[in-house]
Amino acid sequence: MKHLTPTLLASATLALPAATQGHVPLVPFEHTGDLFVSDSSNDNVVRLVDLDLNGDFNGPGEITVFYDEDLGPQTLGNNNGLAFALDGALYVSDTSEDQIFRLLDANGDGDCHDAGELTSFFDGDPLVNLSGLELVSPSRITVDVLGRVWVAEANNGGGGIDSIVLLTDTNFDGDANDLGEAIRYYEPITSGSTGDSIPNDVIVGADQRIYYIEGGATGVVPKDVYRLEDLDGDGVIDPLTEVTTFFSPPAQPKTPFFWSLTQDGAGYFYTADSGNELVWRFRDENGDNVIDPVTEAVIWWQEASSLIWDLEGGSDGALYVCESQSPDRVLRLFDADGNGTVDPLTEVTAVYDEGLAVHDIANPRAMAFERRPTLIASPTTTVGGTYAATTLATVGDIVLTWWSGATSAPLPLAPFGELELLPGAGSGLLYTGVVAASGTHDVLLPVPNDASLSGLTLFTQGFVGKPDRFQLGNLQATTIL
Repeated sequence: MKHLTPTLLASATLALPAATQGHVPLVPFEHTGDLFVSDSSNDNVVRLVDLDLNGDFNGPGEITVFYDEDLGPQTLGNNNGLAFALDGALYVSDTSEDQIFRLLDANGDGDCHDAGELTSFFDGDPLVNLSGLELVSPSRITVDVLGRVWVAEANNGGGGIDSIVLLTDTNFDGDANDLGEAIRYYEPITSGSTGDSIPNDVIVGADQRIYYIEGGATGVVPKDVYRLEDLDGDGVIDPLTEVTTFFSPPAQPKTPFFWSLTQDGAGYFYTADSGNELVWRFRDENGDNVIDPVTEAVIWWQEASSLIWDLEGGSDGALYVCESQSPDRVLRLFDADGNGTVDPLTEVTAVYDEGLAVHDIANPRAMAFERRPTLIASPTTTVGGTYAATTLATVGDIVLTWWSGATSAPLPLAPFGELELLPGAGSGLLYTGVVAASGTHDVLLPVPNDASLSGLTLFTQGFVGKPDRFQLGNLQATTIL
C-alpha cells in the first residue's frame, strides 16, 4: 500500500468523524527489506540479509546478531514480539521482563549494543510507569504510523488482567512511561478464572480498525479473531458494544493454538493454528465485517509437522512463517499457480534452515520485516514548477537519490538490491540528504522554466542506508507537463 508522510497521515486520521475514528496501519510495508527474527532461547534478535540475492538467508554472513543480552545492557527473558516503527526503530516485547524495548542502531555498525541504542519504551512495573499500569506478559505488538504501540497482554499464568494495551509517547521523550501514556484499550469480559482470555496478537487492519486473536483456554472467550471499533470515540473499547467476532475458525481434529495474526497488502488476513499445523487465510469479501467460514476463508497451507510461532506478509506477495522445531526454519509460502492454496511440496521454500545456515536460531519466536528504503515522488510536475519527493527509511540514514532519462530491466546488484535506472549519459545524482527523526527525508526542487523539458519523464531511485547496510530503493517516475 502507498504510504503518505507522517504529517499527511496524521491529518487524514484527525479528519475522520469522532464516531468513526480509526487507526492508521503501518504494515505491511509496500517494500519489505531485511528480515529480523527474535530468538527467545538464545535471548537475542538476529538480522537476515540476502547478500547474494539468491532468495534465501542461508549463505555466509547473511545472519548477524542485531542484539544479544550478553553484549548489550539489557537481559532478555522471553522476547516473543517484534514490530518496526515508521522511523525504523525496532520494538521488542518480552513476556518475562514485562517490558517493551526500543532498538535503534544509531551509528550504523549493524547492532544495538552501543550506549543508548536500546531503551525501555515501557516498563510494566506500575511503580515505574507513571500511569500505574501493570503490564504482565506482553505478547505480540504492533506499531501504527503515528508511533503508537499496541500490545496483546497475555497474562495467562498469573490470574491478572488480559487486555489490549495502547502505549503513546505523547511528550516525545522516547518512552511511554509518563502519566497517561499507557491505557488498557480493551479488556475482555471473563469469569475471573486464569486462562479465560489470552490475547496472543494484535494488529491494525487496513480498514483502520483493531483486530486481535484470542487463545483463551477455558472456553469463556472463544478462540476467535475479534474486531474492535471505538464507535463513540472515547478512546477505549466497550466490551459489550464495540467488539465483534470477525472470524471463528471451523473446528479441526486437534485443539487449536493461535499465536499470530497478520494482514498482507491485498487485504488477506492470516493466522497459524499450530495445534493443527495449518495456516488460515481469510478476507471480508462482502464488507459485512464478519468472515463467512465457507466462502471467505480457506486452509491456505497445511503440513504434517510444523510449529509456527509467527507469520508476516512480504511485498513480494508471499507469506513468511517462522517454524520452531527440528530443523528450525523460516519458510516462504507463495501461491505460484494462483489456485488459492499453497502446495507444501512445490510452493514452500526454506529461506532459512538451521541445517544450512552458519548461525543457529534456536527458537525463532517472532519476526518482522524492515522497510526497504521507499521513495515517493510527484507523478507529474510542470515546467517552472516544483519536484517533490519523500524517502521513507530509518532515522539517520544517508539518502542518495539518482536520476536517469531511461530505465533498464532490473539488474541485480548484490548486496544492495536491483538497479532499475539506465546508467551512463543522461543520468546522475539528483540530491542527497539524511533521514530525519520522523523517518522521512523530504525534498522540493525547482523545475527549470524551459519549454523544451515538457513531455520528458524523469526516473529516480534511491541508494539509502548507514555504513553497515546500504540498499537500493524502488523506482519512481515523474513526467514534466
